Amino acid sequence: MKRITLLCVIVLSAFATSFAQNKKPEFFAGYSFETVDTGVTSTDLNTTTTLDNRFKTNGLNLAGTGYFTKRFGVTGDFSANFNTRSDVFGTTSGQTKFSLYNFTGGPQVRFPSSSRLTPFVHGLAGISRRSFTETIASTASTFTDNKTSFTLNLGGGVDYKLNDRFAWRIFQADYNPIFLRARTVDTITIPNHTLNGFRFSTGIVIK
Repeated sequence: MKRITLLCVIVLSAFATSFAQNKKPEFFAGYSFETVDTGVTSTDLNTTTTLDNRFKTNGLNLAGTGYFTKRFGVTGDFSANFNTRSDVFGTTSGQTKFSLYNFTGGPQVRFPSSSRLTPFVHGLAGISRRSFTETIASTASTFTDNKTSFTLNLGGGVDYKLNDRFAWRIFQADYNPIFLRARTVDTITIPNHTLNGFRFSTGIVIK
């Protein structure tokens, strides 16, 4: 995890700087909360399961933005979110470990004004790495469902200027659809699913 985070910081920094064109790049680091579908349903397993309930995950969000003009720029965004919980499959219980990594990039438009508030919107596309591990309590057997999928982050937020160097990102809200393809897990074929993720972030912007 530390290596992935460090690599993302380096990539985002280089990405934003390369597009800055004499405009100050911005770097964001903060807390991320995401609620997202599990990718497995009772219909898939042909039994009642609590995997119908969405994951509520915590993690971090990093981003770098280089601006061509005062308003228009290009953003590279990375987030990592995690959850561990107990789930039930019919009469069987298990321990679920879930992680979600988003790597996206695309255009961002901000709306500077005379006030300290700067709203922005963006449309980002890239890949998600979803990792799902289930350990069945009664047999101690483990099943994994890992998949890399195309994803989007569509949303925006509001920054509050603290001084010339720092701003507080009051909130950033993104719709994060993940287009999970069909796969086979322990002889069970699971069909295509679009996971509806909703990500909320807050933190510090460095200019």
